[in-house]
Formats: sequence, structure tokens, C-alpha cells
Amino acid sequence: MLTKDLLCFRTKSGKIYPKFIDPKNEIILKFAFELTELFSSNIGEKRETLENRSKIILEGLPLSVVVGRGLEKLLIDRTEFDTEIKNEVLALREKVFKNSSTLMQSNAKTVDHNSYNSSIESLKSYRSDLAASLGFEPENLTQLLYADLPPFQKVLKFRKINEESLLHRYNCAQVQGLLLRSDSIKLNLRNISTASMRQLLKFLRFNKLLAKISFEHQKSKSLQIVIDGPLSLFMHTHKYGLNLANFFPAVLHQSNWKLDATVRINKNKSYVMQLDHSCGIKSHFNHFLAYVPEEIQKLSQQLTKKMPDWKLTSSNEFLQLPGENLCFPDYIFKHISGKKVPVELFHKWHSGPLINRISQLDEQKDEPLIIGINRSLLKNVDLANKLDSSKYFSQFGFIFKDIPTVTTLLPRLESWLRSRI
Repeated sequence: MLTKDLLCFRTKSGKIYPKFIDPKNEIILKFAFELTELFSSNIGEKRETLENRSKIILEGLPLSVVVGRGLEKLLIDRTEFDTEIKNEVLALREKVFKNSSTLMQSNAKTVDHNSYNSSIESLKSYRSDLAASLGFEPENLTQLLYADLPPFQKVLKFRKINEESLLHRYNCAQVQGLLLRSDSIKLNLRNISTASMRQLLKFLRFNKLLAKISFEHQKSKSLQIVIDGPLSLFMHTHKYGLNLANFFPAVLHQSNWKLDATVRINKNKSYVMQLDHSCGIKSHFNHFLAYVPEEIQKLSQQLTKKMPDWKLTSSNEFLQLPGENLCFPDYIFKHISGKKVPVELFHKWHSGPLINRISQLDEQKDEPLIIGINRSLLKNVDLANKLDSSKYFSQFGFIFKDIPTVTTLLPRLESWLRSRI
């Protein structure tokens, strides 16, 4: 992800335009190749050494310094450094402090405090005496003493990427950086197939995003997704913003899309960003649909042990609710009888959509799904009162803390199953 100071864009007449680099430009590709090769070939080197070598390459880049730093940032994000705090370094520091104190006290009687020229005439001679007291060479002491600080951390791994993919990743990161600072996003997908729609909405749910999903024109299979941006929320905006940015590469897999976002790059000024499939950015999520969230893995394991009559899958189905609204559940629980139970979760920032969903379900004659609510939402007094008065929630709703557990789910699953007999 790129920080705000690494974003490149221009504004005009109330609109904001991210500045992309040409992923086919041979000169830029040459520099991108040199950068990726540098990071691939410096395993075992110090971070400081890697970054110094990277800067030498970037000095010849025929683009702005900000672009170069952005490319470097993306490669650093793909690099694993040795950040473990080592006990031997901590022990050495303790020895240094003790020996420094002893050395200073032993010289205190002979030092003229008004003169820098004393028995320890300079910092160099002081370090030499200190290193000798510890049994090290003076030139090695500094490196050993600060071995766990970022400049001295060793490069352990690098996730390889080719030069063209790096440039596409950079262009994608420019959009993601602006989406991190958005109030709202409207996404229109035309002529979308059922399979593509399920895939995209699956990733939307994985990222726990606030969205209103509807068919714009049901006959032409056009889907509209309106997503709240992080700046429209009052809490947890950073995490939510990262989730939103993480969703955008999934959009790039669609064949016909248009995105409109209201972006507040400055506190008091909003701009409109408009993009569509003609932007030419290739997604770096090559196998994003194979991802299984950790919470699903844990819940599935609990289910196997405690509720063998039920099986859990991530949702690949949607429910058509009154009007043209769609509900895309988080989970599907399948009973041994063959009956399926959709479960929709509402997280910390979902109070608005939850109020609408409860009203919608209380008016329904059927029981289309079970809903789970993050406990922190109960701090909202209006929402808590609505849940207390909801007949639907009392029968088919549950509260969870971090992730749902079998203990909280089982009574609701059984209640839902009884309603189907």
C-alpha cells in the first residue's frame, strides 16, 4: 500500500485523476526489471545496504522521485526482514550500559569537566576503551549493538514479481490509496454473469464491507453496489479503509465495470474519481477466490467436533429480498437432511445496514436467514432497543464477540431447522 506522500494525482473542476505509468514503456520496464532483480538478489544483506543500492538505480529513473519511491515501497512491502528481537543483542546493550557507567566513574576523578580534552579525548577514544572492556573491536561494536534496528535487519525473503506486474501493481496502488480516503463508492457492473457476481460479492463479504447491492436493470444483468467509504464512518476507519482498498483488485477481474468515488484528499475538499474497465490495470489477485478466511477455518473445525450433523461452507449464493435488494450471506450451513441455512454477519461498522435489515426481516413472513451481530454494536442505544423489540432477532439472531462460535450458533440453527419442519 502507498502512503499519502507517495500518491500521484491531479485535480481539475472537482475531479481527481490518479497518475498512472505506462506498463509497456520499455525504458520504465528496464528500471523496474533492475529493481526487482536487486530485491531478488539481496537475500542475506542488511536493509540499509539494499535501500542504498535501490536509490542508486532510482537516480536514473526518467520519472519523478515520488514515483521511484512508490515503486521501492511496493517492493519493500514484498520483502521480509529479520525483525526478531534477539536476546544476545539485549544482553550486549546491558553490558554496554554497565561498562559505560564503570568507565565514566573511573575517569570522573581525572576528567576536567570544563575541557573536552581529557583522559577520554574524543568519542572515538571513548568507544575504543568501551569496546576493549567488552572484548570487541571498536569498528564492530556499533553494528553489534544496533543489530536489531531497521537499517541492520537482514533480508530474509522476497516475494518475486516481474517488472510489468510491478508497474500494474503501482497503478492499482494509486487507486487504492485514494479509496482509503473516500466517503462513498458506487460500482456499476454491466452484463455480469451469475458466476462473476457471486465471485465478486464473495470477496466483498470477506472484507466485511458496508454495501447496498441491487439490480440496476434486472433484464440486462446490471448490478449496482454502493459501498460506504472509510471517511463516512466514526470509528475503525483505518481497518475498514484497508479492507476497501483490498477489495479493488477483485473489481479489476470484471469485464465491464464503472467506479465513482467521492474522495477527500484534503480535509475540507472533496473530489470525484471516475474509473472504468478501460483504465487497463491488471489485477495482482490471480487466485483471490481460493482464499478461505481464518475465521471460517476455525469455525469449520469446531463444527466437525461438536456438530457433526452440520457442514460449513463460505457463501457462494445470494438471497433476493423484497424490492431489488440482494443479501449475500457470509456462511452457508448445510444440515445432514439437505437443508441449507444462510448466515449473515454484521460487524463493528455495520449499524446502519443492520437497522435496515432488522426492519426488513421483521416485516417478512418467511425466515430467509440467521443473523449474527458483533457485541460492540450494542453500544448504539437505538440499535439495542430495536434488537430487544425484534421478534425475528429473538428467534433467529445471535451475538458474537470476535468471531461466531458453535456455542452461540447451535441454538439458532436448531430454531431455524424447527421452523422448516
